[in-house]
Amino acid sequence: MGAMQYRQPVWWGCLDLQPGASRSRDMAGLRLEISRQPQEWQFRLERTAAQSEDNHVWQELAAGSIAETGAGELQRHVFRQTTAALRLLPRLADRSVVVRPVSPLFVPAGQEITFYVSTPVWVSAWVEQVATPLLDLPVVVPRDTWFGPGPSRGELCYATQVMGRTDLGQLLPRPFRAVTPVHVTNQGSTAMPIDRINIPAPFLPVYGAESGRLWTPALAIARHAGSQPLHIHIEPGISTLAGHVELLTPARRGADEHALIRVFDNFFD
Repeated sequence: MGAMQYRQPVWWGCLDLQPGASRSRDMAGLRLEISRQPQEWQFRLERTAAQSEDNHVWQELAAGSIAETGAGELQRHVFRQTTAALRLLPRLADRSVVVRPVSPLFVPAGQEITFYVSTPVWVSAWVEQVATPLLDLPVVVPRDTWFGPGPSRGELCYATQVMGRTDLGQLLPRPFRAVTPVHVTNQGSTAMPIDRINIPAPFLPVYGAESGRLWTPALAIARHAGSQPLHIHIEPGISTLAGHVELLTPARRGADEHALIRVFDNFFD
């Protein structure tokens, strides 16, 4: 991970803390303080009124400034002995994310297009010799939504609105959202409406690009002639538009075929 040289400051990476030291930052209104003691890691968390999907500002705060106020929730993780390195990393959501384009999208018959959507990321904290993160929570808590044809068929997801840009240059880099290219091929005889899309976030890893933008692999969706079901799969690798990238966190779930079939069976609303 240390080989990547980002062209701008990024909020993720390795923190080296000596016992008794702490680091504090404000991440889109989530105030997070990380402290190391000889036998425990402490996380103090406070969500402020500044929290919203439109807030993408982050900054370092004075060490100990959150603890001094006595605000927020304190989490303590105890060890026989802590080590200096802690990695703060982005992760995709623990449930699928339903994206709704701000304006209706249609792919005419015989056309194919790639558009770019972004979904919110979680902040996770990892230490050596522990397989799961000590901290794993959304930077901004997304709202819940039900996705499916009825109350007995579907799944509980998160919801977010997107612009669905076809030109990546029009999609502003946002430090707390990851970009997923969605490539749609319509070989059917009628236009293909795209109203709400179920992005299978738990199956997508997160990459950091040299530009400082977060990326996931692309989703490829093909509608064939006739009444055949959609052919949908996760592309290997990352779009060449991302440039030089490094893997930050793997997918929460392996791409096991049966699980993906269940997700993709409910891909479009």
